[in-house]
Amino acid sequence: MSDRIEQTQQMLARHHRDGARFAEMMKESFGKRFDDSFWVDWEHWIRPAFSDHQPVILDLGAGPALFLRAIAERFPGARAIGIECAPYMLEAAGELPAGCELIAQDLHDPRLDLAAGSVDAALASVVLHEMSQPVQALRELHRCLKPGGRLLILDWVRAPLEVYIRQQSDERAIFAGEQTVEQLDDLFTHFIEHNRFSRDDLIYLLNRCGFAVLHSTLEREGRYARIVAERR
Repeated sequence: MSDRIEQTQQMLARHHRDGARFAEMMKESFGKRFDDSFWVDWEHWIRPAFSDHQPVILDLGAGPALFLRAIAERFPGARAIGIECAPYMLEAAGELPAGCELIAQDLHDPRLDLAAGSVDAALASVVLHEMSQPVQALRELHRCLKPGGRLLILDWVRAPLEVYIRQQSDERAIFAGEQTVEQLDDLFTHFIEHNRFSRDDLIYLLNRCGFAVLHSTLEREGRYARIVAERR
């Protein structure tokens, strides 16, 4: 195992605190995160990029692989490929159905065994904010996507501290001295991690890596972005 992937695994373990519990939380919250509105957006923006014969869908930061399972169920015959390196996520994925696979690689420097132009569509759900840099992942995705292939990004983006604290914690308890130093350190560490990139930062990175942004919106008081991009 390379030093690079070990560094990423350690970073993710710190970010997720209890990795096994976080993987279970991802499973429990899947239906809420990938609700009817998500699939409406997917059908409108991403489905049109599918090939007629066995579309290939890539999930960056696949976690416990529930999105891969959903793709297999909704689009029989599709090939769903997830990229993940956290050991607790790979373990939580379990045995996958036909047409689904997980590749254990670090998105900071992915070297995917996929032909250029062989992928129709991709998802990056709450993963880019966890990365020290997403340039290599976006470059490799650009190589793998066919011209006109599409990417859907769902992620936390930069927002004011006041908004973050109000949504994440008990504002009164923080400033009344009712939280421990450890709790405060954890809150502000995660504030920095969740505020790594703004929506404009992500759009800039996409443009520089060969994508055209087709659509973008902000939700949750500006803390969460939906971005649709297409390989030029």
